[in-house]
Amino acid sequence: MENELVLRKLKTKDIFPISRILKKIGISQHLKQLASGIKAEKNAADEKAAQMKVGIEMLTIVFENLHLAEKDVNDLLADLVGMKPEDFAELEIGDFLKVIVKLKDQEGISDFLQSASK
Repeated sequence: MENELVLRKLKTKDIFPISRILKKIGISQHLKQLASGIKAEKNAADEKAAQMKVGIEMLTIVFENLHLAEKDVNDLLADLVGMKPEDFAELEIGDFLKVIVKLKDQEGISDFLQSASK
């Protein structure tokens, strides 16, 4: 894509579609299973490794179930970058991944996702 995609900041209205997406992909139930399977580690290195493992497992769960919320994901991400969902769906994969990275790096995203998943 020739123009740089600009991601707007998340707003209160975004909690609802994100909540629907999280519910459709079943991330909450998987997070509970992952959390119950992790024991408190004695040192920082083990804790860091456990966090990395959980992160990888979460990513796998999300990608395995993403098709269940395809329309919702396209609608939300298109709105975040000011595009029509049908145009967003046709983005090259590199541009799509840039949007995901920008979303991941957005300040307050962790708190926002925790709120949306409740």
